[in-house]
Amino acid sequence: MTVATAAGRPLAPATAARYETLTRTTAALACCAMVMQPILRPAGPGNSSPVDLLTVATVLMSLLWAATCGRRLGAPYGVAGALMLLSGCLAGLSGPLPGTSLMNVSKEVLLLAWCVALYNLARRPGVLRLLLSVFAYAAVVWAAVLVAATLGHVTAIEGVSPTEGDRRLFTLGDPNYAATYWVVSVFVVYAAQRPRTRAVRWCGYALLCWALLLSQSNGGFLDLCVGLVFLAVYAAHRRGGPAAAAVVLLTVLLAVGGAITTAPLAQVQDWARLSPHAELVNTLGRSGASTEQRGTLVRESLQLYERQWMTGSGPGTTKQLLTDRQFEYAKEAHDDYLAALTERGPLGVAGLLTLMASAAWRSARALRAPPGSGFAEQVPRPAGLVAALLGLAVAGAYYEVLHFRFLWVLLAFVAVLASAPDPDGAPAPAEAGRTGDAP
Repeated sequence: MTVATAAGRPLAPATAARYETLTRTTAALACCAMVMQPILRPAGPGNSSPVDLLTVATVLMSLLWAATCGRRLGAPYGVAGALMLLSGCLAGLSGPLPGTSLMNVSKEVLLLAWCVALYNLARRPGVLRLLLSVFAYAAVVWAAVLVAATLGHVTAIEGVSPTEGDRRLFTLGDPNYAATYWVVSVFVVYAAQRPRTRAVRWCGYALLCWALLLSQSNGGFLDLCVGLVFLAVYAAHRRGGPAAAAVVLLTVLLAVGGAITTAPLAQVQDWARLSPHAELVNTLGRSGASTEQRGTLVRESLQLYERQWMTGSGPGTTKQLLTDRQFEYAKEAHDDYLAALTERGPLGVAGLLTLMASAAWRSARALRAPPGSGFAEQVPRPAGLVAALLGLAVAGAYYEVLHFRFLWVLLAFVAVLASAPDPDGAPAPAEAGRTGDAP
């Protein structure tokens, strides 16, 4: 086939061959990065991790790949990213900890570049399907490794930390990050419908949920429930229209309300706290204390914000400032929405809202895309990706998910689904296997 530039001009044979080689190499690096998403330990300088090496390599190779044929790289969340970076730089330069702030901004630059690289790479024929499948298979394998290590009491693989009790973190290093990764992986497996065999796929779901249980994260279970409810409502809408969707949603709300009325949350928490089972003690049993701690953190963060309400204190500075000023509960913000305000000011809030609006608009377009057409042909259940994003949006109220690497993977994939294929002479996905265009 003839490979065309962004302007539609065909490349010379030697340049076209180089372009094909770079496409395959970049896709291979991106696949390795999908596999390594949970490998965050051992940590390096600035809280970097092994997966970041592959992230940087993918970004650099993508630039070389695009420059080879003169392709213009699209940036689906460019306005939101610019607002976030601008607010972070202004807050950092005017705040008390400019070094910490600018280091966090540099991480955000990498994540935005990673999203742009994945978006442009996944627009090539067959690559979106490839990346999603690799993510799904890798997550199931990692969950199986964690479960096996737990059953065999292999502490080095379980990732048990003295500061986190008996919570199994694998190589993710943080219970919130670990729980969110397993939840997102459940929805990626659903979206990609990989593994292909239904029985094996359900075994994969079971392993991922088991890994989630081992993280002992209340927030992770809430994220999973939110995503599952969305999928149920969406399925009802497709089959019966808005009325059916409203019935399903109302039924869920009534069931939750009835359960809370029958067994008040405070009583359930007391029962779990006194239970002999560590899993109940460390999940429902500690939920009341966690809520109180987060309430304290919100009050302390707002007190910090009063001193620099125009620009905020700077990205990633909350914990250090609370420690330096001897506040009662010195922790990170643990809340993207609060952190956007207190660490970046009103401009940061505008950037976050712009990002969420852009993601919501693209998610709606991805859900409306006719099955089997365009990029939707490569993703059997696009609603799974939207459910994962919705779960992360909820998690943002009690985690800081904007620095979770797989969030930007989901944003890139949803942006691809919401766009039209390039009219540059590339073959359709169904033809990729015959022409050799897909990696």
